[in-house]
Amino acid sequence: MRIKNYSNKFWVQAIFLLALQVLFFACSPTRLVKPLAKGEQAIGANLGGPLIQFAGAPIPIPYTSAFYAKGLNNKTSVFGSVHLTALAFGVFQTDIGICQQVYHSSKMDWGIGVNPALNIAVDRWEWNTKIWPQLDVNVYKNWGTKRMLYLGVNNWFEPSAKRAHNETQAKHWYLNPHIGFMYNRGKYSYGVETKWVAPGVTNVPNIVDYIGINQQGALGVYFQFLRKF
Repeated sequence: MRIKNYSNKFWVQAIFLLALQVLFFACSPTRLVKPLAKGEQAIGANLGGPLIQFAGAPIPIPYTSAFYAKGLNNKTSVFGSVHLTALAFGVFQTDIGICQQVYHSSKMDWGIGVNPALNIAVDRWEWNTKIWPQLDVNVYKNWGTKRMLYLGVNNWFEPSAKRAHNETQAKHWYLNPHIGFMYNRGKYSYGVETKWVAPGVTNVPNIVDYIGINQQGALGVYFQFLRKF
């Protein structure tokens, strides 16, 4: 189903409905690719989401969120977030998790990190609550102190047996591959990540035209800012 009416009212409604559909998950980039130093803290924000065709042009859905992180030690950090777009439409959503380094090569300056997390969403109308476990696995490579390239996969788990309208939930594990780049300037870091959200899930018909691969899922683009202190 294609958008025929590009009024502001329809655009607002479209974003809200999208936030309740399957491609709502994995709507943020990797919070931390590698842990912070012990005692180090950081605040961050991101903008972006799945790509759609809107008024003849490809644009990312403007999901936004902000988060805080702290290094417990040099190999383990904790983080928590607030999803601002969801909050604006009456849904409180957060992801709370850990960034754990599982391997690092000092000689080659590359490593592997995992981010187990819980995504929690509560709506303000009926106080319905949803919880989705998540596990990100990333392999990263540093070039000097300023540049880092990483690739990985986001594992998203749907524990519910039913979807909206009491439909059977046929899929409970989603693999979302991603690749990203971070540029560091002292205490400030800037990043971009692209992700294939929900491969294996057909994206037609739908309320908007998702840009996926072979009409599956959606390609997402996310921009991130991080300030360490």
